[in-house]
Amino acid sequence: MGRVEVYTLGRLIVDLYANEIGVPLKDVCSFQKYLGGSAANTAVGLARLGAKVGLISRVGQDAFGQFLLERLQQEGVDTGMVRTDPVYPTGLAFAAPQPPQDSEVLFYRKPCADANVSIHDLDLNQLHQAKILVVACTALAVPAGREAALAALEANRDSGGVNVLDLDWRPMFWNYEEEARLYYRLALRMADVVLANEPELAFAGETDDPEQAAETILSTGVKEVVAKRGSDGVWYFSREERLKVPPVPVKVLNTLGAGDAFGAAYVYGLLQGWEVHRRLAFACAAGAIVVGRHSCSEAMPTLEEVENVLLHNQVTS
Repeated sequence: MGRVEVYTLGRLIVDLYANEIGVPLKDVCSFQKYLGGSAANTAVGLARLGAKVGLISRVGQDAFGQFLLERLQQEGVDTGMVRTDPVYPTGLAFAAPQPPQDSEVLFYRKPCADANVSIHDLDLNQLHQAKILVVACTALAVPAGREAALAALEANRDSGGVNVLDLDWRPMFWNYEEEARLYYRLALRMADVVLANEPELAFAGETDDPEQAAETILSTGVKEVVAKRGSDGVWYFSREERLKVPPVPVKVLNTLGAGDAFGAAYVYGLLQGWEVHRRLAFACAAGAIVVGRHSCSEAMPTLEEVENVLLHNQVTS
């Protein structure tokens, strides 16, 4: 596939999504299996848009791990830094879509392979050749993953690459919120771009006021804060400007994965050197496509699909 231009680091799990829509998870009878996890979804999203992308993560030494490796390779994602963990199993997530509300999700990941990605898994020579590193911050929740994430951010910054943080704030993965804040602050000091939904923005910015939260994050040295607000569109903050972008109208089926599609599309825009308005519009269109589909990774759009939405301002599933 040639030299990898962007790496993602973090969660790589199996998603099991309920076939029955609007049914509580406890009552669901059947599930569809997909590749999942924010870093993996973002990698697939970038690959479908045409980027040369690699993933840094781990899978278990089990059938689900084999499934994930095969799906990544089928999608054209470089798996040179996806290791097979000799101890921990592949993580799982069960989800029950509850449109138009957020889906009900149950994680099985204590312990799991992707959380234990190691600093020794990093190929720094390959990482130094990339232009962008995207870190899903749930990697910070476990000591091994934390070391790998921070080392990768440092290495990418030293080589002149752009660091993007997907805040991916999941309180259930942490023992204490203050512990999480400490490591998030360390990561933010090495970040150029921050992607966050509203709760994540409030957590990292330590206030429910979006503008004040963004200011706090920008004060760490971050250049751009992109706040995903669902049906309220997107807010963009930098030192120079503040922007509000309306959403693309769409019928909601499953809210999971839309943020990953948005992030993948935004990073694709960074790779292309697009100006900020174009990046935001492109990312909003990608997110709108996925919110109208059942899965996360399998729902990721192609470049043609996103451009068609931008042209016609309508989503087709």
